[in-house]
Amino acid sequence: MKLFRKIRKKMADDNRPVKPAWPAGRYARYAIGEIVLVVIGILIALQINTWNEERKNRNFEFLTLSELKKNIGYDLQQMDSTNTEFNQTIRSSGIVLRALSSDQKFHDSLNIHFGRAMVYLDMNFHKGIYESIKSSGSQIINDEVLRFEINNYYDYSITDMEEGFREIRDDFYNYMLTYLREDFKYYTSSNKKAEPRDFEGLKNNDTYKLSLGIFLDVQKMNLRKMKRTMRESSKLLELIDARLEKIER
Repeated sequence: MKLFRKIRKKMADDNRPVKPAWPAGRYARYAIGEIVLVVIGILIALQINTWNEERKNRNFEFLTLSELKKNIGYDLQQMDSTNTEFNQTIRSSGIVLRALSSDQKFHDSLNIHFGRAMVYLDMNFHKGIYESIKSSGSQIINDEVLRFEINNYYDYSITDMEEGFREIRDDFYNYMLTYLREDFKYYTSSNKKAEPRDFEGLKNNDTYKLSLGIFLDVQKMNLRKMKRTMRESSKLLELIDARLEKIER
């Protein structure tokens, strides 16, 4: 500001007319120059403040998206593992239902298929970072398309998955657990084995076979949801990577 004042004083002195139009002309130029300097100083300060705020917002957005990427990555890995278990459960349920609907005699290898068919799979999604974004009004993410995709992914796809797992869990506790307690000799969670008390009796138990068939269909439906969500997860990770690369430049 001292430099600006010296320049302004020099310009005012250099431009002083030989015969001033009014006595206070020099002082008027001083006053105008002082006002201009103040305005310039304010504008510069505001611009610097804006740059600093934008830089802090970009840094915060970068950190938030980086953590969100980790959460989605963890969930994707877990879904991939659960997807394998779903396929095993569905396969074992089909083997059990075919055995109960045929003249097949009981053999010990069926125990592992009963064990897989009679239990449920569950999964907890990492939603902490998304909840923070949501509580802030989603303005942390300075990209409208990415913001929409993140909201859609969690509010619809993940919510749909959670409801699917909840339905499987409810079905297990509402009726499958009763069969497991009353119609099986034992169940071991370590190797997922269950031996029926009366295999031939289960063959004639249409209610049990119907319940197991419904339980199987619910899990098939959730497996389809999971495969769709896994594709959406991969797509969202690509969008986040693109945004992170843009912020870093």
